[in-house]
Amino acid sequence: MSTYVLRYFPIKARAETCRALLSYSGASYTNEAPAWPQEKSNQPFGKLPVLIETDESGATFKLSDSLAIEHYLATKYGLMVDSSPQDRACQDELRHQIKDIYEFIPQYRFGNEDTRASVKEKLDVQMKYFIEYHENHLKNNGSNGHYFGDKTTYVDIALVASMRAVREFGASIIPGLADWLSPDNAPLINKVIEVVGADPKLVKYFNE
Repeated sequence: MSTYVLRYFPIKARAETCRALLSYSGASYTNEAPAWPQEKSNQPFGKLPVLIETDESGATFKLSDSLAIEHYLATKYGLMVDSSPQDRACQDELRHQIKDIYEFIPQYRFGNEDTRASVKEKLDVQMKYFIEYHENHLKNNGSNGHYFGDKTTYVDIALVASMRAVREFGASIIPGLADWLSPDNAPLINKVIEVVGADPKLVKYFNE
């Protein structure tokens, strides 16, 4: 059985879905926060997160980039949609949209007064499309708290992990962000968070 080390800063951000996937899958892993920027040159591409897998033979496999890590873990632990190539592509589309929303947080946080106004304007436009598209997709899947079928898949976990972080961290930084994700404005997105987020393995992870 493989064991993992996930290198990232001691914050949620780009590694949050990676951690949630590892926890949901019951994988044995440890978090490692390298000294930064001292350890920057020792990482592939000079950035984090980095996943290091050690298998039973002692062989290691190192992978960088958050989405690449997520795809690898979701594939290895049977969480990728496999109903059709179209559904697989749609899953990737949905995941990238979730990531796009999250990326507005550091843009706003580290911007100045002028750039923040522009970021907020772009975010409001993007959130309108995001909510509309995701709510419609979830409705077409039966409004059952899942994006595909009736089982938990990669994009379900990505939404829960990312939107929890957006609410806990992003909503305190960007005015109005919490309103976009309210149960009244995004009922089916919130149902995914409620249904999938209630899984005992995820509850344990989020409460740690």
